[in-house]
Amino acid sequence: MFIGIMETDLRIPNEIDTLLLTAVRQGDIESLEKQLSIISNPDVYLNRIYDEEYMQKCSLLTIACLNGHEHIMRMLLHSYKPDLEITNNILFGDDGKKQQICSSVTVLWVAAAVDNFQMVKLLVEHGADVNHPTKTNSTPLRSACYNGNIDIARYLIENGADVHITKENNDTNLAVSVYRKHLKMASYLVDELGCDVNLCDNDGRSPLYDAVNCGSLELVQFLLDHGARNFRAISDQMSPLMWAAEKRRTDLMNAIASHCSLIEQIEAEELLGSAFVCIDIEDRDFEQSFVHFTRALELRSIHNLPKTLKTTTIDLFDNRQECQTIDQLNELHSNPTSICIEALLVRERLLGPNNTEYRYSLRYYGAVLADNDQYHQAIAFWMYELGLRQEYSIEIDPENLRHFASIFSEMVFLSLSIPTDALLMVVRVIAEELKRNITDFDFNFHTLLFLITIISQVQEVFSFKY
Repeated sequence: MFIGIMETDLRIPNEIDTLLLTAVRQGDIESLEKQLSIISNPDVYLNRIYDEEYMQKCSLLTIACLNGHEHIMRMLLHSYKPDLEITNNILFGDDGKKQQICSSVTVLWVAAAVDNFQMVKLLVEHGADVNHPTKTNSTPLRSACYNGNIDIARYLIENGADVHITKENNDTNLAVSVYRKHLKMASYLVDELGCDVNLCDNDGRSPLYDAVNCGSLELVQFLLDHGARNFRAISDQMSPLMWAAEKRRTDLMNAIASHCSLIEQIEAEELLGSAFVCIDIEDRDFEQSFVHFTRALELRSIHNLPKTLKTTTIDLFDNRQECQTIDQLNELHSNPTSICIEALLVRERLLGPNNTEYRYSLRYYGAVLADNDQYHQAIAFWMYELGLRQEYSIEIDPENLRHFASIFSEMVFLSLSIPTDALLMVVRVIAEELKRNITDFDFNFHTLLFLITIISQVQEVFSFKY
């Protein structure tokens, strides 16, 4: 035995690592036991973090867990004393597109994440910390909630897991259960453990918001039945009812509306009407839009609830105000362009000028105009959206700036005049972005070179003032 140890100690450390890793990955318990038995300090290897593929960093115990080798884990835990709180970085998710590196996770978190109750039980029995948080403050219980595994969740709770520990951004276990459409898990958390259905994350989004986002009528109804309220999120000022309208989910909208005030119901109808217009062209439904706009105006008329409109108008929206009466709306019925303007006016009032969905509507409508060779009108809408970003200090998407270059290029090719103010404005914005945005510097710099090339082809002489 002494000779065996001395011989092993003389081996290259990388060779030992390779032998141990191969045995664990393959689930070869005999080879693993043999290798460990002739190592003088096995704990050094058991508590080491190994580089795995896809940038993973794992202990031998975690590698066994990820590969489903419970027998390897059981042997290591019974024969040795590996540190169960060593943290790992693993690749985790539903599929290739959604997989991401989860940092600082323990082997117990991994066991819960891979949905293996026996592994969870084995690790807890050997003293694993049921509340050890990851880098994002996720716990093994959250992994169970993510998977909807009530048996694992109940076992962890019985062994001291704290259901009230939230992930970063105050994201609750109930919220992730709802988002993952686990109705039974949500029921367990609320009915048995008393989780608050109105507890929001730091962005002001409640579980009801998540239920709408995942599109589950069952969960929406469950939460409403348990006292969920409809309030606006801090981040985008959209309530679950508004988000249901934005997603054109009339079933979700109607379920929530019955728990809301009349004005909330009316505004949901208006937003729904706008949503049927401000979507991809192939999914547009002007008739549905008109129906919901009409219904909202009827309710406003019956209950004497006129719209609160801006005192000024702008050229971009044909100097129009929103319709206040059914007669005014009927005048737009056969005019798709006017209905689009009405929809954008509604969205600006309800969502606000700095709302992401509203600004996307402006850019998309501009793209539709560009596709119909209405270049100057398209640029006007894009410039308005760009101006909103600057006014509200919203990050500017480099792709959006590139779109300006593309449309200017096409206009030069077609020998069309380019709006001087728009061209100068985009050049100035890109110059500012080159100073501010290091990450996208190369992309923005190429866009600037693209614009300079376009300018060189324009016949007019421009005077640039920075």
